Amino acid sequence: MLQTALDQFRSIYSTMPVPSRIIAGLLLTAIIVAMGFLVRGNSTPSSEYLLGGRSFSERDLDAAEVAFGNADLRGWTREGRRIKIPIESRSEFLKALESSASLPLSLRTSVQAAIEKSSPFESNEQRMARERNAKLLDIARSIMMFDEVRTARVEYDQGERMGLSRTRPQSASVTVEPEGIAPLSRDRIFQIKDLVRAAFAGMSTDDVVVTDTNGSSAFGLAEDDDPLSRKRREEEERFEMKIRNHLMGYGKIHVATHVEIDPTMSTETASLSYEDQPTTLNETSRKRETESSRPMPGGVPGAQTNALSSNRPVKLDATAQTSKTKEDERTSNRVAGQEYSTTRMAGLPVKRVKVSIGLPRSYYKKVWTKQQLETNPDQTVDDIKQMETTDLVTLKEQTETEIQQAVTALLPDVAAGEDRFPLVQVWDYIDLPEPEMDSPATAAIALSWLSDSWQTLAMLGLAAAALLIARSSVKSLSGNADPTDFKEGFGLELPAPPIAVEEQTEKVEAMEITGGSLQDELVALVEDNPEVAANVIRSWVGEAA
Repeated sequence: MLQTALDQFRSIYSTMPVPSRIIAGLLLTAIIVAMGFLVRGNSTPSSEYLLGGRSFSERDLDAAEVAFGNADLRGWTREGRRIKIPIESRSEFLKALESSASLPLSLRTSVQAAIEKSSPFESNEQRMARERNAKLLDIARSIMMFDEVRTARVEYDQGERMGLSRTRPQSASVTVEPEGIAPLSRDRIFQIKDLVRAAFAGMSTDDVVVTDTNGSSAFGLAEDDDPLSRKRREEEERFEMKIRNHLMGYGKIHVATHVEIDPTMSTETASLSYEDQPTTLNETSRKRETESSRPMPGGVPGAQTNALSSNRPVKLDATAQTSKTKEDERTSNRVAGQEYSTTRMAGLPVKRVKVSIGLPRSYYKKVWTKQQLETNPDQTVDDIKQMETTDLVTLKEQTETEIQQAVTALLPDVAAGEDRFPLVQVWDYIDLPEPEMDSPATAAIALSWLSDSWQTLAMLGLAAAALLIARSSVKSLSGNADPTDFKEGFGLELPAPPIAVEEQTEKVEAMEITGGSLQDELVALVEDNPEVAANVIRSWVGEAA
């Protein structure tokens, strides 16, 4: 079939005059180039998302629109929280963002812009007020860097000095609009207060008030804040986060905790006990022995009396009286044995934690489908049987037991003999389908494609029309067909041409010269008319004789 088409094209092209051949070649080249542009235009997009499809906050989007309007930029669209820009104008859009100091993605800060706008003709108070306002904008921009913060506004004021004090009272107010409908967590509010406090010298956290638009009231560190309520909130948030992380595989669950706190602030216990036997602290002992002797009483003193006038021996009698003394002294210091112990416990301990966990009802359908596919691997999702009420009840009981076993391990111990499972309640809720993003309709897609490719399509249509005109011209020049008006006589009644009568002429029996070989012509002559061949042969023989 392709060969036939090529042959027809070759025959038509050969019958065309030289100018028509040139025109046809140029038109064919234009069609090929237009098709190339059309394919290239469909494969290469003409627009892209700003900064690689980065999502911006509402405030950033509004500021970007203002920046693009000031730069007189066109061709961009806002899709959700992203901005689509033409690819060829990417540098102009980036320059517009860079020159806008109100955007957080700009390299410049509000303080820097305020300093650059200073003038030698303005007063010092005006310059300081402008720089302070720029500083507040930078602080609000820093607060909006938190993921859960949508918009933020910071207000600051200073009071007058009191008496001889060198410091001035100051206060700051922060208004925060979170993402969604949930209020900010307590930890995040403390971080915001610390951020604002550190931005102003001499300010304390008590001077900063954070107002959450999704909260019920302003949040502050009041001196009379109930420590029991604060402890309960902290413990509930801690257990809730722990349980959510532990049950992450169950999908989008709802977790609520209730913590019972012992109101005792602190406990101190002291005990004193005595032992049966006293305890010796120190002991001393002392021993002493003495011995003394003395002679018996004698005569009158003097030599005469004792007959010692002459030198003669005298016998002296031995002593007759001796005394010995022994002393043993012991001293000990003893006290009664005793034991003293002191125990101090931390205040506000957690007594009991109750947990309520909600599972989406679609979770049971997913589990049922997975179980059926694992049991019957040859079936598809459409072939599995529907879950009945008894199957749903059994699956709920099994899931509830698994969750209770997993969560009770995270809760504090209960009293001996008390059941821990009733502390964890599992329920299910109907998860409504989330609204889907409106996808562009077929008509919108077609209109968008036509708006991008209408020039190429117009070129293709013009080239096709030119080829048809060239083809009709070639057919008219070839003479194979007469014009319709010429055939019909242009509306005039013309006599019909005489009917041509074909004259039949008898074929003369003679030898025809066809241009072939003589042998072939003789064979053909003999086969067609043998009598003629015989007459020719007789004439040849007679002449030879």
